Amino acid sequence: MNSKTNHQINVGHPNSAQSSANPVTFWLAPARNFVTHLGPVSRGFIMLLVLLLVAILSVAPLFPHRVTPASAPLDVFSGERAMTHLPVIASEPHPQGSPAQARVRDYLVGQLTDMGLEVEVQRTAGLENVVARLHGTDPTGAIVVLAHYDTVSYSNGAADNSSTVAALLEIMRSLSAGPAPLNDVIALFDDGEEAPDIFAGTKAFVREHPWMSDVRVAISIDTAVAGPISINEAGPDNGWLVHALARAYTGGAWTSFSGGGQYNSTPFRNAGILVLALEDNYPYKEKHTAEDLPGIISAGSVQQMGEQTLAIVRELGGLDLTNPWGEQETFFSVPFLGLAHYPEAWSLPLAITAGILLVLALGLTLWRGFASWRGLAVAFGTILVTVTLCGIGVNALKPHLPGIFGWKTYAWPDWPEVIPPYGGLAAAVIDLIVLGLAVAAYILARRWSAQGDFSLAGLVPFLVPAVALAISTPRTAYAFIWPVLIGSLAWIAAAIAGRKQMKWSQDLAATLAALPLVMLLLPFLPGVVMSDGMKSLEILAAIEALLLVVILPVVDGLSVRQPARK
Repeated sequence: MNSKTNHQINVGHPNSAQSSANPVTFWLAPARNFVTHLGPVSRGFIMLLVLLLVAILSVAPLFPHRVTPASAPLDVFSGERAMTHLPVIASEPHPQGSPAQARVRDYLVGQLTDMGLEVEVQRTAGLENVVARLHGTDPTGAIVVLAHYDTVSYSNGAADNSSTVAALLEIMRSLSAGPAPLNDVIALFDDGEEAPDIFAGTKAFVREHPWMSDVRVAISIDTAVAGPISINEAGPDNGWLVHALARAYTGGAWTSFSGGGQYNSTPFRNAGILVLALEDNYPYKEKHTAEDLPGIISAGSVQQMGEQTLAIVRELGGLDLTNPWGEQETFFSVPFLGLAHYPEAWSLPLAITAGILLVLALGLTLWRGFASWRGLAVAFGTILVTVTLCGIGVNALKPHLPGIFGWKTYAWPDWPEVIPPYGGLAAAVIDLIVLGLAVAAYILARRWSAQGDFSLAGLVPFLVPAVALAISTPRTAYAFIWPVLIGSLAWIAAAIAGRKQMKWSQDLAATLAALPLVMLLLPFLPGVVMSDGMKSLEILAAIEALLLVVILPVVDGLSVRQPARK
């Protein structure tokens, strides 16, 4: 059942009569013809606009806001419809075994019964799991989607986890209103997830429920509050599943950078079932407090959670579930293309190839005069000093932020792993400080270096984690491999294509070197804040400085006085 989607970018085929002696120059001719008549400032503005567009498209999934209205067809997931369940489910704390939990249980049973599903309550050891089954037309197994519906004793649990309980109700309504899938779909609203024996309800289903024998894939959904939905786990041996994910991709923030850990699907994984764990990792300060109320929930996050989960279930619902395994793969979203993926085993060969290409790029640019030994040394030294100053400076500033912004950190047990009021503003101010320092350092150092020196020297620090992660954690190496690989290829092409006087080729190479960083690493800056809160501000400042030294050469014409044209 494995299938692959091959993406090819066709840029044209040269006619043999038109081909020049230098094929690289021929292939780059359209770009050359457009930019050669532009001055450095015009090129800088165009490249800046390109980077901004790519940056916006890359970061946008981190801030879900689109919500499908309740007037949409019933077979479409509607975040607005899902949100109508939230005031009922999260009206009061409902821990395991409480009267409030019984009221939520009855509400779930009533809603699922009205959909025409087979519904029952699994009672065992003080737990009450609500389970519902949508029968397929020709099942090869069952897909179980689970969301725990209990809370801690002192919290209404709007985010954790009434938000995804509401989403799962809407998912099942959409499935029951649409064409019947081939495979069975089971909704498991498990009890006792917050109990001292964590995942107690899931364990009980795995251990005792007769439907467990049909389960081939388990998808857990947990928390949708105000951020993007991430894939915290997919696997093990996830190749078959990743191909299905790529076909079901709806534009959310999906990446294999996360992985492992303990989630509500863990008992299924331990039982040998293929699992997928989806969660909004947003570090909201209201977690497990009396402030976890429906008002903090973003309907956009619920929409992203439900829409993506529904698409995955529908995709899996039409596949043969007999053997849902495959070679472990890494995967990540790419603007315009969708979900890119390939075997994790490719990570180390790709990292080594990137290193070889970077050495070749350095050699060719030195030969062409696009870079110099002195310029590379100046650029690398500037990078080292700037990154160090940014990291140390933000580390010194961070203890003073609570006083500056009036944060009541004593009320947040998870501080600094929360986003406080105006936390986004604090992060933005730090970003501007780092930007100002990086720009000043770049302009100063460019007196003794060239555009290519900074672009190439800036790629070197990314090669180290590319190789290290390819060896230790290959699913995460992609974020560092591809910037080095593509950036090196861009400078190799520029060195082959033109002379030092052909400034357009250097501008194009610098842009191509920066684009993978903007696509793959830039989203991590807000993404880490939206998962770890204020914990890692100094590390993020250092990473931002590293990104800027590769990005600033793209807008070289805007920041550095250029020599007069000959």
